Amino acid sequence: MFDISQQKIDFDCPDCGAKNTITLEQAQNQETIVCVGCKKEIKLTDKDGSVNKSVSDINKAAKELENTIKKFGKYFYF
Repeated sequence: MFDISQQKIDFDCPDCGAKNTITLEQAQNQETIVCVGCKKEIKLTDKDGSVNKSVSDINKAAKELENTIKKFGKYFYF
């Protein structure tokens, strides 16, 4: 099963500018990470819930696509 929450994204530290890599799941869970550059803690926030909604919407669409492909495959015999 496809799960977009495991997708990795990069963002720059607001203090030192170092590139940090997180998963969308970490953003969803609003985890605290440690910057790879300056070692300061960064609290991930999803103020408006857009990360959570997007992950949910994409996973739902992927599941629907998977189901459609399975149904489509029933019409062909190999």
